[in-house]
Amino acid sequence: MPICIAVLALSALLGGAAPDVQSAAPSAAGSAPNQTSLTVASPRGQQRLSVRNARGFPALRVSDLAQVLSVESGMLHGGTTALRVAGQQFDLVLDAPYFRYRNNIYVLAGAPYLAGDSLFVPLQFAVEFLPRLLAGRFRFDSAQQRLEELPAAAAAPSPAPESPSAPARRVTRVVVIDPGHGGRDVGMLGPIGQAPFLREKDVTLAIGRELAAELGRRGVRAVLTRTTDTLIALRDRGRMAGAESADLFISIHVNAANPRWRDAAGARGFETYFLAEARTEDALRVAQMENESVRFETSADAPSGDPLAFILNDLAQNEHLRESGRLAELIEGDLGRVHPGESRGVKQAGFAVLSTSYTPAVLVEIGFGSNPDEARYLTSTSGQRRLSRAIADAVAKYLAEYERRISSPGAERQR
Repeated sequence: MPICIAVLALSALLGGAAPDVQSAAPSAAGSAPNQTSLTVASPRGQQRLSVRNARGFPALRVSDLAQVLSVESGMLHGGTTALRVAGQQFDLVLDAPYFRYRNNIYVLAGAPYLAGDSLFVPLQFAVEFLPRLLAGRFRFDSAQQRLEELPAAAAAPSPAPESPSAPARRVTRVVVIDPGHGGRDVGMLGPIGQAPFLREKDVTLAIGRELAAELGRRGVRAVLTRTTDTLIALRDRGRMAGAESADLFISIHVNAANPRWRDAAGARGFETYFLAEARTEDALRVAQMENESVRFETSADAPSGDPLAFILNDLAQNEHLRESGRLAELIEGDLGRVHPGESRGVKQAGFAVLSTSYTPAVLVEIGFGSNPDEARYLTSTSGQRRLSRAIADAVAKYLAEYERRISSPGAERQR
């Protein structure tokens, strides 16, 4: 279904103007959630289901859908669950606005969530994605506000499998880009000594989008952990790399000087980290600053106990440390060509966001937002474009090196 039709359909169901799905605001505290309804039909019958708007976006109870449609929910495990719809599996992460289907990540306008013992999914999932991804089994009539499941016999035939003799297709590399912070987690504000005009969450999202576009132009598929101003749990950001079978995970952040430093406003430069135990006090400081985002997560999102305890488990067996270190070196080198500040080097520390990616992963502190000059550079369109291109250059170099290593005779695959 074209996106414009889906938006109009959502508007009709809510009985108002077309919502801005990029910045849907939650309902006012204490107000009753708005409810309307959607008709669902299948060979098993027809029913009118309630649509909730308790979290600022329309959502459906999965158990209600299952009364009429071929929908089954799997067991919850670590904040994730699976839906089987007409025999097809969709992997969802609670309170994260995306889902996985057939090794592709799709971004939602709202996040699946639990209310009591009930699982809710965004209305968009049912009326936009099911008819699009399972076109032979579902169709949505926006005029009648009706979602229908067709009999299996009416489904379009599956595409014929490729012939064994068909030439192998070139592997498309996948990079997951993580714009740090988001939603109520603003990140750092800068610069020091002036009226703040830089918000970390805005800069990281802008650079993340630009980097995704740059990689796309180079034939690399880029997936953003967030495309809007929304909060995603630290551990779920890294999990997206695993869900996407990504080759690389890159988290973008803005540094901030310790206000107790002698010349805090003068601190400048960029640095790139990979996951390992911190070796310097400053590396530990930066990791603690970025890991503080866990305080914005709900108790269901946040890892229990020490939020860093799981980071160092079996660290010595982490097969991606060397690859992560090499990627960090390349990024530092290419950023040095365009950044007005100095390279502060490749470092290591226990960043929670890197701990669940299980792929070569780095965290880039793109500059000091506490420095007035660097804050202006980081918030400028030209600065963001140059930084994004430099990181894309480094990614391209890393992937080229990697391809040469695994294609050379007798090469031992590193991943």
